[in-house]
Amino acid sequence: MWRKLTMALLTLCGDVVNTINRLGFLDAPAGMSLPEVDWLPLLRATVAMARFDERLAHMPASVREGWSRRAMVHEAVASLRLDGIYVTTEDLFMMTADSLDRAGDQNLIKAVRIHQMLEALLRRNPNNLFNTDRLIALSRLRPRTGLSLDSRLPAWLRESIAHPEGLKPTLQNALDPDAVANWRRLPALVGCASVLARWHNSGAAARINGACGRALAMAWAYRAGLTSGYHFLPAIGFLSNAADYRPDLEGRWQGLFLQAATRASEWSVKLLSHLTAVHQRIREYAPAEKSTSRMMALVEMLVSRPVVSPRSTARELKVTTHGARAMLKDLEGRGLVREMTGRGSYRLYTATAF
Repeated sequence: MWRKLTMALLTLCGDVVNTINRLGFLDAPAGMSLPEVDWLPLLRATVAMARFDERLAHMPASVREGWSRRAMVHEAVASLRLDGIYVTTEDLFMMTADSLDRAGDQNLIKAVRIHQMLEALLRRNPNNLFNTDRLIALSRLRPRTGLSLDSRLPAWLRESIAHPEGLKPTLQNALDPDAVANWRRLPALVGCASVLARWHNSGAAARINGACGRALAMAWAYRAGLTSGYHFLPAIGFLSNAADYRPDLEGRWQGLFLQAATRASEWSVKLLSHLTAVHQRIREYAPAEKSTSRMMALVEMLVSRPVVSPRSTARELKVTTHGARAMLKDLEGRGLVREMTGRGSYRLYTATAF
């Protein structure tokens, strides 16, 4: 009932704004052009994102952390797929846990670098990501003759920028102050779509990479106030619709992007529901005779981290590796966790919902 009422009110608001636009009362400043807004898809995507963000905010800290850690891995894999490269999320989970039982190939290394970029993004204020000088400073980049690519550039730039001196003009074009000012006048998700369109059309996607632009779109949703953190997953929205990822299609891009934003929110809700079920089930069915502070700490750890090992569990809980292994085996026997690697040693465990 609440959702239907909200949608009806927001649709009415959209119709009013659309009418005002047609009457010419909201003209863009000189030199700027505001795109036509398709209000119904925008309202649908905005409500879906806002409802998810509010739901996430009311979850226990371990569930929020667990969602973020897992989401960044899935987003990194989905982002790489938009560049035509396929890796599995399970491989990336194990790679980030330093437990992959084989050497990582070049594609997996690229996924790791995207994931590192997203993890770094989580520690950044989104207001500092849309100014060229601040973005370069945050990236620890100081373009000058003789700059060592190995010592100064972050991995996501080191891989694709042959001459760092050319980075600043590329970023200045992609993050032109007039363009940023224009984005501020747009509804949040339309702004995100515009960020991506300019990133690609300015040549930044080709010269740097597409993943960085998608990270900036994620940051814009946070900066614009639509989300309370880095909770928008642009690449996830195109996970099964890669052919729709066309920032170059000026006439269709906004609609394609808004549909993807709705799908991203639906995916995020499913992951959150899974983690909520995991959290509740393990807390309820963890063996009563071992419901000590350490067991409860292990429960929170299994929810907050995608994978754990006996060694990491021992270090976190301050128990012996043998004791940590016994606790995990006990939970595995009850179907509360599963072993991911299939190895006799250096095992990794993840929580299960059912």
